[in-house]
Amino acid sequence: MRKLIKSLDSQTLVTVIILVIIILVSFQSIDSISSQTQDRSSAIESVIFKAAVQCYALEGSYPPNLEYLSDNYGIIIDEDQYFYFYESKGANLSPKIEVIKR
Repeated sequence: MRKLIKSLDSQTLVTVIILVIIILVSFQSIDSISSQTQDRSSAIESVIFKAAVQCYALEGSYPPNLEYLSDNYGIIIDEDQYFYFYESKGANLSPKIEVIKR
């Protein structure tokens, strides 16, 4: 009987350790995916801002909206996967740009 109890205790301990490891790996994976999504959104914001600066350098004013950048500077807008916020503050002021994953 004691051997059975000791056997169950060691099996239970091993099971708990394995479950804890699986949970920790899952949390790490979720954090990594979240970080990659944020990095991708930041990269898209950077590309849009660089295109806006290029427009300012070539034309003397910032673009009024994202459609202008898409039509004239080749920016591809993927509205199925991202929300885009582009706020033009004026022809001489740099726009506020924000990209958020849906």
